[in-house]
Amino acid sequence: MTNRRALIVDDKEDNLYFLHALLQGNGFDVAEARNGAEALELARQHPPEVVIADILMPVMDGFALCRAWKQDEGLRRIPFIFYTATYTDERDRAFGLGLGAERFLVKPEEPDALLAIVQDTIRRAAQAPAPGAPPAAIE
Repeated sequence: MTNRRALIVDDKEDNLYFLHALLQGNGFDVAEARNGAEALELARQHPPEVVIADILMPVMDGFALCRAWKQDEGLRRIPFIFYTATYTDERDRAFGLGLGAERFLVKPEEPDALLAIVQDTIRRAAQAPAPGAPPAAIE
């Protein structure tokens, strides 16, 4: 069995360490990026099953990353989770979800709860119909 692949995006080493340890300890191969531009490059080379991104980062912030992610034909169906300690207002949440993110979480989150949310988000994305697919017939 191959491990699941997650991409974590944050410019703070402590945050990367926490997410890396949590995900790797629960069967994920984990790739790390320190900004949105680096994340896009990594994801295009080796698409992950999920991306978890901070918002406030240099070079390309999380909002710009999410916008680019959801416009990229090869990445758009991969679930995008914001995980932030800076942008915690309801307007920020609405904006992030409006960009296409599947989840918007505020740091800190209990490890077990965070892992459950990540796994649920992956499961829901896998069950979602492909964009443009005809609706399922109701019998």
